[in-house]
Amino acid sequence: MNNGLLEHIEAFVAIAESGSVTAASIAMGTTQATLSRQLAALEKHLGCRLLHRSTRAISLTQEGETYLQHALRMLELKRASESALQERGRLRGRLRIACSNGFGRKLLIPALRDWQKEHPQLSMELVLSDQLSQLIEDRVDVAFRMASLKDSNLIARPIGISRRIVVASPDYIRRDGRIKAPEDLPGHQCLIFTGTERPGVWDFKGPNGKVSVRVQGRLALSTVDALQDAVLAGLGVAVMPAWFWTRELLDGQVVQLLPDYRLADHTIHAVTAARQNAASKVRLFVDFVEERLKGFLG
Repeated sequence: MNNGLLEHIEAFVAIAESGSVTAASIAMGTTQATLSRQLAALEKHLGCRLLHRSTRAISLTQEGETYLQHALRMLELKRASESALQERGRLRGRLRIACSNGFGRKLLIPALRDWQKEHPQLSMELVLSDQLSQLIEDRVDVAFRMASLKDSNLIARPIGISRRIVVASPDYIRRDGRIKAPEDLPGHQCLIFTGTERPGVWDFKGPNGKVSVRVQGRLALSTVDALQDAVLAGLGVAVMPAWFWTRELLDGQVVQLLPDYRLADHTIHAVTAARQNAASKVRLFVDFVEERLKGFLG
């Protein structure tokens, strides 16, 4: 049985068990359109309708009730066969992973020792770049992204929340004064990260509601790593992920500003093309990263 047909069967089972394409898409971390296409392809392959669809509910046809029992057994056999190959050290081959420089250096690489100890016969390649990788063109198995996703052909699984904070060095604060409210920011040197959709606009939610501030500064940077270096050099104020600064905040190398004001969180996604999503080594690695992020991000 080819992988495409198995994906169609998984889609059918998810819809049948949840009774809703919407609920199934949330559970599987994919889009409603993708599941609908997979279901239609399965029905075309079988030559019969599996589900009754209405605006209010979805129910199984007689053929669907019969096929569901066989589909459940097929998926159970698939899981059992994969489990037999996923014993310690049995994952083989190569994983090509794309992520930003900061995510790779700060979150991913420190966790790889435990992963490689568990799977010594699996090699890995990290494609570290702050530019979004094209999964298919770059032959990437999985990418970790915090940017908005526009390609509906990709499967995005949320695995963590990245909280953002405002930071500056103690030297900068001593030299240019403290910042007590977002309205103080236009009078400061703010470091502009050009990799966002709205560079120079910082949106806060504070005690009195939402506050949007247009900031300015003499320095704009295209990578978060360079942004970190600029903050440590005392060149200005920046908005950055909190996980970038765990050690530096504890050591007093940087200071968190405006703690009573919250910036919008970013969701961390594990993104795959449909053909890689079913691969056991990809799923296991994403599971591993998600578990590590729980402890690191809090």
